[in-house]
Order: sequence, then C-alpha cells, then structure tokens
Amino acid sequence: MKAILIIAHHCILPGAYKGFEEILDKLHHDLPGTRVASTSLLDLENDLRTLLREDVESVMLLPYLLLNGRHSKNDVPRVVAKLQAEFPQIPITLLPCLGDWKEFADMVVAGVRNAQLEVNSQRDCFVEQSSPRNDKLSSKANLFSIELNLEGRNVLVVGGGRIALRKVKTLLPTGARITVVAPQFDPEFESLDKNVVILKNRPYEPLDLRGIFMVFICTDQPAVNAQVSNDARARRILVNNACDYLDGDFIVPARMDFGENIAVTVSTQGCAPSLAKKLKQKIQAEWGDDLARIEREASVK
Repeated sequence: MKAILIIAHHCILPGAYKGFEEILDKLHHDLPGTRVASTSLLDLENDLRTLLREDVESVMLLPYLLLNGRHSKNDVPRVVAKLQAEFPQIPITLLPCLGDWKEFADMVVAGVRNAQLEVNSQRDCFVEQSSPRNDKLSSKANLFSIELNLEGRNVLVVGGGRIALRKVKTLLPTGARITVVAPQFDPEFESLDKNVVILKNRPYEPLDLRGIFMVFICTDQPAVNAQVSNDARARRILVNNACDYLDGDFIVPARMDFGENIAVTVSTQGCAPSLAKKLKQKIQAEWGDDLARIEREASVK
C-alpha cells in the first residue's frame, strides 16, 4: 500500500483547516487504495515513523507550505533523512512545497482574475457578499443517529472537571481505553479504575492524539478547545465539543437502559440539553416499569 502524508502548519484558530480537510477528502476519493494521512510540522517525525511501521511500500510527503523557507529547506528534509536511514527498505519521496508548484501559480492567477470579474459584475452587492458568515449556523442539518462499538478503541477526554467526569462515566461500560488529560482533576477521578482510565495530570499536548479514535473536549478554556478541535480534525479524529456542539462531529444523546437489552435515547439535536434531561426523566418515570416488563416477557418467549 502506498501512502501520502501531508504536512501542515500547526494552528489553533477555529476553522483554520477547512481547505486542508477538503484536499484530504478529495485525495481519499481520487486515490483509492492509497493511505492518505496528515500531520503538522510539530508532529512530523512521530507521525511519519508511525506510518512507516505500518504495511506501506512507499511514502510521499507533501509540505502544505507556500514559501520555500527554513521548514521546507531544512526541518522537513532533516526528518526525512533521519527516518529514511531507519527504514531504508521503504522509499520516502519529498515533494516541493506548494509555492514551488507551477500549477499553484496558475491557480492563483486564475483565482485573482475570476475574483476581479466577480467584483465588477456584482459591485452593488459587494458589501453584503463580503460580510463574514458562519456556515454552521446558517443552515442546520439533521444529525445522523448511530451507536458505535468502542470496545478496545482509544478515546481521549481533555478536561478534568465535572463535565469530563460525566463523559468518562458514560464511556466506562463501552470497553473503550480511556485517557484523560488535564492540569487539575475533580477528586472523584481518583476513585476510577486505573486499569481502565489513564489520568495524565498536565496540560493537553498534540501528541496526546496519537492513536486516538475519538476525543471529547470538556474544558472551560476556549483557546485549548480550539487547539484540540483543530489538531483532531487535521488527523481525521472524531470530535465532541461539550462547550460548542456546532464545533463537533457528533453529540451524545441522553440514554436510558432498561433491563439488559433495551436502550432508549433522547436528543434535541444539541439545541436544548435541559429539555433532553426533562424528557429522559419523564420516560424513566412513566415507561421504565413497562419497558423492563416487555423485555422480561420477550426473553421468556
């Protein structure tokens, strides 16, 4: 299997990786059978080494950089040379940075020309079109309900407060391998099984995402939340942001278990958590006994 690893700058600003993610999606679609992955300049050596340890026959590196500066001339080639020596049987090809591609210059010129034409033809509504807009808030799609098998999967929880604690308790029955990273922890974390939940008492680091399948963001620090979200998306990791459901890939509905096999979930599409809680309480109070009885009768039959 061939592999492509795209190297981007590290950035914590929300939405910074939108265009980058679109390129990854197109590569996945247009190059079936090729392993497409991404990394940052900060994580390049660790992520490339991890990729080379997989079943790959060759790796092509694309520096997602415009200028042929210190990173593309020195930092990246140094890492490539080091790992090529460690894995001499796997060819590593380093492509030029984007700014050195002739196609890139043609694309910029064509883009500027099209922009000039658009300005000339729509001058009267220029102010309206150029005003900032949040695509997520402008149209709200219905969420797709699904139940995931997390047994044996690596799940990261960033944050050590009560919200993070509730997420961890929800994850415990799934059989996931849970890691929680935070500079401070709610005292109740100490009562959790250390064989199931790993606590890292320090601030979040991008390397915490290595090998992670899903991440839950549960801090009250907007800058940290944005960094975790962008880092995870650059690695194509599922994100749940407890502080901003619009920023995440999924939400967790309120769940109720009745007997051994019946699970009922309630969701308000992330818009009204308090309403979901009230609905959960109402279902538990009014339907609990009946659902448990239905399950017992079905198991007897």
